[in-house]
Amino acid sequence: MGITNRQKHHGYRRLKAALILVIIILAGIVAAIFTNYRYSMQQAGQPDRPDETDATFSISRFEHTAMKDGEKEWTVKADTARLFSENRKALLTNVETVFFMEGGEPLKMEADHGELELASKNIRAWGNVVVYHPQYTLTTETLNYTHDTRILSIDAPLEITGEKVLFTADSARYEMDTKTATFEGNIESWFHETILL
Repeated sequence: MGITNRQKHHGYRRLKAALILVIIILAGIVAAIFTNYRYSMQQAGQPDRPDETDATFSISRFEHTAMKDGEKEWTVKADTARLFSENRKALLTNVETVFFMEGGEPLKMEADHGELELASKNIRAWGNVVVYHPQYTLTTETLNYTHDTRILSIDAPLEITGEKVLFTADSARYEMDTKTATFEGNIESWFHETILL
């Protein structure tokens, strides 16, 4: 029995359709692999930020106060807080902290961001950090507060301005209990005096 031209043509069409289908499937697989590879590379270059992925929960208008013997030691307020139960930390935005001083005026600190360790009560602030004192204003980019020793430490350039003084340094340390300040690195100061004739 011979094979007619019509049968050959029909077989050729089936083979062509099968090849086209295989090509489409292979193209889809290659596209999926390429897309997945690009996504993986982007994720590798941009690791997940813990404040967006691992927070136990988030709250607005956060406020927390540290007390000792019935007296306030400090109060932290923030527009938002992301709380992490595993390491007991809170990441804060638009932070305002008031440090209460024994027998003196409180210090007020503001910053764009902050981190509060709920167990140790240590505080870290960064981004446009400003500390207000009745007699001066201090500006810097980072500030750390160690609760056990009640020490403020600054490991970034800072500037202190007052009514008649401008003072700069590379780092500083302030002991709240003794009200002692220590400055280090490229210390410069300017004093403005009014001369009366």
